[in-house]
Amino acid sequence: MGRDYVKASDLARLGYCERQVVFDASHGRRTTPDQREARARGNAAHEAFYEESKRVAELSKRKGKCFIATATLGQCEETSALRAFRDLFLRRTAAGRFFIGWYYSMSPLVCTWLDRSPTAKALATRVLRRLGQLAQLAVARVVKED
Repeated sequence: MGRDYVKASDLARLGYCERQVVFDASHGRRTTPDQREARARGNAAHEAFYEESKRVAELSKRKGKCFIATATLGQCEETSALRAFRDLFLRRTAAGRFFIGWYYSMSPLVCTWLDRSPTAKALATRVLRRLGQLAQLAVARVVKED
């Protein structure tokens, strides 16, 4: 059996103009062509974001040495923090999603190079461990605010 849910936009409208909500409930909601266009643009943007997120999630399922942090640090707190940072911060913006796509495309080459250069791998390990610690702080701050 289906449930009737209240849309977030309807809740926001309550705060904006409760008279409009009462009017809509009494007489039916009427939207302007501009409102319908805006809704269509918003739905298209949400759909594009959802599809991009699915694509990125599919890429992140790959195992092995495709990811520089996992190749250098292994499975640890810093690696988990970097993943959480990716999900909480980078995936939210077009630039962040571009960076994620670039990172996934370059990672196999970088990992192969790091395997051949112990000095570069040691340096990458130090840098990524510090970035992971910074990511832990950022993620903890967001989790604390929620």
